[in-house]
This record gives sequence, structure tokens and C-alpha cells, in this order.
Amino acid sequence: MKNMLYKAKGALALTLAVSICGAQCVPVFAAEALSAAQQGVQVTPVKELTEEEKAALQLPKLTAEEALAKAKKHSPDLREIQDTLDYLDDTLDDIDRSAGGTVTVPNVEYKKWVNDGWQKVVSAVYQAEQGKKQARIGEDLQNLGLEVSVKSYFTSIKSNEDTLSLTKKNAEIQKKLYEQGQEKNRLGLLSKYNLNQLEIAAKQAQDNVALLEASMEQLYIKLNDLMGEKADARFEYVYDVTYTPYKLSLPMEQYLNAALKKDLTIQLKELALDSAKFTKNYVGESNTRLDSNTQEYNYDTAKRNLKTAKTDKEMAIRNAYLQLQQMETQITSAQSSLTKAQADYRAAQINLRAGNVTKTAVEQAEMGVVSAQNSLNQLIYNYDMLVFTFENPSLLGNTAQAQ
Repeated sequence: MKNMLYKAKGALALTLAVSICGAQCVPVFAAEALSAAQQGVQVTPVKELTEEEKAALQLPKLTAEEALAKAKKHSPDLREIQDTLDYLDDTLDDIDRSAGGTVTVPNVEYKKWVNDGWQKVVSAVYQAEQGKKQARIGEDLQNLGLEVSVKSYFTSIKSNEDTLSLTKKNAEIQKKLYEQGQEKNRLGLLSKYNLNQLEIAAKQAQDNVALLEASMEQLYIKLNDLMGEKADARFEYVYDVTYTPYKLSLPMEQYLNAALKKDLTIQLKELALDSAKFTKNYVGESNTRLDSNTQEYNYDTAKRNLKTAKTDKEMAIRNAYLQLQQMETQITSAQSSLTKAQADYRAAQINLRAGNVTKTAVEQAEMGVVSAQNSLNQLIYNYDMLVFTFENPSLLGNTAQAQ
């Protein structure tokens, strides 16, 4: 079963500007037109905007893929990694020139003693090559971190857009309830205390709208900073998310083996183990017993660290899969709640036509539908993020994620 979430509806500032103009500017113009007509003065109608002029007023659309491309292009961390790779390439070239030819690192499965001078040369080459491997893994991690950051921002923006719509609807209802309360209080049907409670609820609802709008502004600014855009740049954020229950492509044990092989954090641990092994086995003639003991200890520590990292990662993957299944149950429940809210709304409409309920009661039932849809949307957004994380095990566990 699939549920398509709402597409981006534009910037809040533009919407408010249109709504304000619709509430204030049009009545004023109509009054002026009436006055002029009464005096026999010809009124020039307002010029309708052309399609080109309308397009110029619209915000540029921005997809998550486009935002990610901007973020990668702007990222100072990616530039620093490339500088590191260039430096290591230059280092290797310098060593080869100094040695009078290409220096090859031998495969040392067992301990091998060599001349101290040559051991330093070969070790320098080995460390530079390992540094390049580490930098490339770091580059992949950085790209993955940027991707999860962009998805997180888009998810938060779209989620807040849905919540803002619900919050505004609630503010409208609370305002109407307060206005009705004022009339009831005037007629002696509502106490001053209860009227004050309605006033507080109406004010709180409006404050919630303002707080959410301010929170969204912060999200826009942070995303712009990630992309290298100006702080006041605004876009129409296009982010369509569909829900389909996740199915493992392999049995869990096979999936775990495949996930560990592609996990970037595990690859870093494996690099550390390789380095400790090389340092332990490829030694200079002056290597002492104390040096050997330290090298053995470092090698054993690297082995333990790799084993622990794999165990922790397997547990994190299993837990993430359980979370997916639990969230699927929550989504099914939220879908049922939405269906019930829709039925309640239809019943309220029927009762309104029959004179059994007020218009406000129907609006509250309608808000119940919006609230249920919003709750379902939040779950689907969260589920989409969890699927992305699950399919990229480098993000699971204690791994630091770029924000």
C-alpha cells in the first residue's frame, strides 16, 4: 500500500502576503470603484498578470537531489580531503624520486627485519598509501553525511509544513470559539472565567503558529548554509515520499555479511588493523624487544576493536530492522485512525445539514482529519529516514553523522 505525501506548496511568506492582500486590498479597491462609479468617473480595472509575470513571482523549485549537489560543491570538508589526497600523491612522488625509482610495499604476513633506512622509506610509502585509502573512505563518509543531512532538512521542512497547516487550522478554530464565547458571555451563558480560558487558548494557538514559523525559518537558514546559499534565499521544496513496507533482499545473516563488507566505519577499522600488522611485521634491525611488545599489543588491540565494531554493527542493524517493523505497525494504526477521522467528518457534515451540530463542530471534525493525516505523514517521513539509515549501515550505531 502506498501513500503519496503532499508536494511542496510554496513559501509561507508568499502565502501570507497573498492572504493579507486578499483580506485588505480588494475591499479597499471595491470601495473606491463604487465611489468613482457614483460620481460618473471611469475606473481602470486592475491589470491581470501575464503567465511570465506570475512565474517571476514564484519561488524556484528545489529537489533534495539538487540540494545535495549544492552541498557537495560547497563542502569545505570535501575540499580538504581532496587537498589531503593531492598532498599524499606529491609525497609518494617525492619518495620515488629520492629512492631513484618506484618503491613497492611488500606483503608481510610474518615478521621481517630489514635495514633501518630502507624500513623508514618503505614505511613512509605504506603510510602514505594507507592515508589515501583512509581519505577516500572519509570522502565517502562525508558524502553520505551530507546526503543524510539534506534528507533530514527536507524531512523536517515538509513535516513542519504539514504541522503548520494543522496549527493554523487550530488557531482559526480557537479564535472562533473565543468569539462565540464572547457572545455567550454577553448573553450570560458563559462565565468570565471560562471566557478567559478560551482567550488564553486562542492566544496560545496563535503563538504556536508564530513559534513554528520561526522554527521553519531556522531550518531554511541552516539548509542554505549547508548548500552555500544566502541566508535569506527561499525555495519551493519538492520532496515526494512514498510508503512501502520494507522487505529484506536476503536472509538476515547474508544481509549482515553484505552490510559489514560495505560499511565504511568497519573499513576504517580494517585499515587500522592492516597498519598495525605491517608495523608489527616489517621492522628495522634496531627494533628492540620493547618495540616488538608494543607493536604486538597494538596489533591485538586493533583486532579486538574490529571484532567489537562488527558485533556492535550487527546489533545495530538488527535493532534498526526491528524498528522498521514496529513503525510499520504504527503506520497501519495511523491509517486506521485517518479512516475513522474521515468517517467522523462525513457524519458531522450530515448532522450539520440535519441541524444537529454547529458549523464549528464540523470544522473540528475536519481538523481531526487534518490531524490524523499529519500524524500519518510524520510516521512515513520518519520511516523513510529509517529505511535510508538501514540501507546505509555506516550511519548506524555510534557513528557520528554529519549535521
